[in-house]
Amino acid sequence: MTRLQFSQCLKTIRARHHSLIGLFFIALAAFSLSGCVGLADNKTTNSPTTTPQLVVTPNAITFQNVVVGQKNTQTIQISNAGTAELDISAIALTGTGFSLGSIAAPLQLAPNASKSFTVSFAPTTATTSAQATISIASNDSNSPVTVPVSGTSIKSSASWQLTPTGITFASIAVQGTESQSVNLSNTGNVPITINAAQINGAAFSMSGATPGTTISVGQQLTFQVTFHPVAAGNNSGSLTLTSSTGTTLTMNLSGVATSPSTPSTPHSVTLIWNAPSSTSIAGYRIYRGTTTGGPYVGLNSSLDTSTSYVDSSVVSGGKYFYVATSVDTSGNESTYSNEASATIPNP
Repeated sequence: MTRLQFSQCLKTIRARHHSLIGLFFIALAAFSLSGCVGLADNKTTNSPTTTPQLVVTPNAITFQNVVVGQKNTQTIQISNAGTAELDISAIALTGTGFSLGSIAAPLQLAPNASKSFTVSFAPTTATTSAQATISIASNDSNSPVTVPVSGTSIKSSASWQLTPTGITFASIAVQGTESQSVNLSNTGNVPITINAAQINGAAFSMSGATPGTTISVGQQLTFQVTFHPVAAGNNSGSLTLTSSTGTTLTMNLSGVATSPSTPSTPHSVTLIWNAPSSTSIAGYRIYRGTTTGGPYVGLNSSLDTSTSYVDSSVVSGGKYFYVATSVDTSGNESTYSNEASATIPNP
């Protein structure tokens, strides 16, 4: 022990026991102590206790405006924020219309570990005050921990609408084609499926509203209605859609067809194509449309056996788009060929 260290120890001895200064001095000198051993206070240090702590997130669950007959699900997480293993002995739910997902007790969670499960609300009647409680029993000192669950529900309402509610086509020449878009919107709170789609009137057709198509809540389907008159005069028709919920929508259709003006110089379009390599071709079908990509209307009522076709029904100033298909001896028809277009002079 250095002199400075020894002096410090001696001062400590004097501060505590004035009557024993000489005695301690002799003892320290005799044994050549190199430190102040034995002079510190005797204090006991306790080790920190380890405890589990159950934390539930979120600590309350609310379901809002669930449609009767449907189910809404939310996720709950339980975690151990303590320093000892958390032993969960029971998880239970009480309340009508609610259910827990796949979770079973007993289970253990190490410190900082977590586990998720679900709670669902499937109401059978409309209500504004459905209540339930999830209770979790464990070795947490605050056990059991409870989570309040509440829910409101509304009646199912199937509703859909067509926009526009009716279509009137402007006057077009006989054999002309014009299309308009229609939006079918789901304005209710349940999905709607098209069960049937029907159009009346020989001059009208539609595409895109296929039976079996389902429209989700808040979504819409866009489809096409086409006017293709084959004779001059007024044309009328209707479109009817029936849903999986039994509701029906109807749209009125109308259009005027005029006789094509006879040009001072007759016009025609001559189409020529190469024959396919197959030897079983029985003939060809020729199709025409007024917009690129279709829709197309057939021009020849019987198969054309040659590899050319003359369209003499064109109108001055019009623009036409053509495709052709081949038909084999078994009646099988090919897909459309590449599209060709022709612009007719005016006059």
